[in-house]
Amino acid sequence: MEMLANTQTFGAEVPANLANADSVSTKAVSKAAVSRAVAEKLANDMATFQSIVTEVQGKIRSSEAFENRCKQVVDCVAEFFGAAPTWTAFYREALGKEGIVSKVFPDPQGYSAFVESPEYFQVLEMLTALRARNLPENDPTEAQRMITIRLPMSLHDAVCREANELKVSVNSLCITRMLQPLVAEMLPMSEKKRRGRRPGSVYENQSVDTVMPLTAGMDPESMVAFKMASEASELADRNRAV
Repeated sequence: MEMLANTQTFGAEVPANLANADSVSTKAVSKAAVSRAVAEKLANDMATFQSIVTEVQGKIRSSEAFENRCKQVVDCVAEFFGAAPTWTAFYREALGKEGIVSKVFPDPQGYSAFVESPEYFQVLEMLTALRARNLPENDPTEAQRMITIRLPMSLHDAVCREANELKVSVNSLCITRMLQPLVAEMLPMSEKKRRGRRPGSVYENQSVDTVMPLTAGMDPESMVAFKMASEASELADRNRAV
């Protein structure tokens, strides 16, 4: 009788277990659908953004006057600021190696002068506004890299304490610091042999993809979204080509 009772009890639990399995499966499918929708929207937004950037780049005109070039930078980046799907995309097209600033100021002297101008800080204000918004953390069109640095415990503690007081991550604080203009007088120069990794010919000759995979550092959900965004982007490119 006891065995029969246990058997009956076990049998009664089966439908509940199946129901739980169905529920988990439904949630997984729903979550995947949401991820796909987010990825497709990001891909479409990125395509729209790149189209605007291309149009803006065509408006760039050479000018000898420094003030005119500064104004041109602000006017150009302001045009695609509102369409930027990620802050990374905005940075790349505004301040990156092939960005608007580099195109308007191809000479090192002019570029350095612009970084110290009020217009540069206007661009940083736009970038800060995008970083403050709830935008996707990972840009599917650009890889992420990591920098490992040696620093004394006291400096590490100071950085962590400052980040905690500002209620931001250490990563966010460090990026903010790196975006600020460098004061050359505060950069220590030494005749000692340079230690650590050197960003020289190896960095210049290797593409971003060969240095670090696009999915490096992504969590599983971001990897799924990245894959979906890449597929959607490729499909959008094919449709445009047709």
